[in-house]
Order: sequence, then C-alpha cells, then structure tokens
Amino acid sequence: MSYKDHDDHSSSNCVCDVVNFINDLQDAAEEDENNCPTNCLNPVLGANNNNKHHHRKNTRPFILFTEDGNPFEAFFKPNEGCHDCPCDKDGKKIHDKIDFFCKSIFFRVENVEGCCAVLRVLEPECTTSPCPQVDRPQENLRLSDSCITVDLTKFIAIQCLDDIHLPGC
Repeated sequence: MSYKDHDDHSSSNCVCDVVNFINDLQDAAEEDENNCPTNCLNPVLGANNNNKHHHRKNTRPFILFTEDGNPFEAFFKPNEGCHDCPCDKDGKKIHDKIDFFCKSIFFRVENVEGCCAVLRVLEPECTTSPCPQVDRPQENLRLSDSCITVDLTKFIAIQCLDDIHLPGC
C-alpha cells in the first residue's frame, strides 16, 4: 500500500520523511567512522567512503518520482564557465550558447519545513556515458543557481545517489 492509498491524513508521507531526514543530515554533516551501506536513510554522509583524503561529503543527491512513475524534472540555467553546454541522449551538444534553460532530474535539499521543500537543481555534466550521474555523481553533478519549492506529498518515490562533496554548499 502506498501513502497515497492511506485514508489517515495524519500519517506521514515517506518521501517527505526522507527529504526531512536528508536535510537534517546535510545540516549536521558530521564525520563518522562507520562503514554503512548507502541508502537514503544512512545516518552519516559519506559513511561508505573509506578514503579520508577526499573532501568531506556534504550532499546526498536524489531523484524524485511523480505519481505516474516518471522522474520529476526542473529547469535550470547552466552556470557560465562551469562546463560545456548540456547534451542530448547521444552526447551531442544541444546549443552552443549558455543563455538557455535545461532540465535535470537531480536535486539537493536546501531547506524543508514539514512537506514543503526548497530543492536545488543539480546540473548534470555533459557526457556520452549511459548513466554517468548515477554511476559517478561526484564527477558528473554540479550545483546550479536554480532552486524550486515543491510539495513533497506529490511524489511517490525517492532514489538516493552516492553521497558527494559539492563546493559552495
């Protein structure tokens, strides 16, 4: 049974609960020596990374899914000088200019109150690999300047990626 099927409106929404947890986790961003498996409710950012020479993890990127099962998308404007323009599915540049908007399915929670969250859109790197942002999010996701406010009760699922360090967070 999904939360959508619940008649009891006082029960919590699992996507809302997870995003609240991720927000608290990112706010705390405390190091821990435990080697825990990666999942949305892992209590420590970067706990699955044994290499102490990397930057401390400060972000748990995720994908939200709408009621029809598709990934939620939001528009962003690419940062100037960050990298080449985004690509289509074949890895070819879509535009030669930076003055256009693109869509992304990757997010970082910036703030959350109840089930209302401010999400920062993460900018995917242009690459020809089939799943680079999922396979290697540290190398293939960047902060954008675009944020979106969402009602977390409108999503049916959340998929978390490996914890990463994003400069500027």
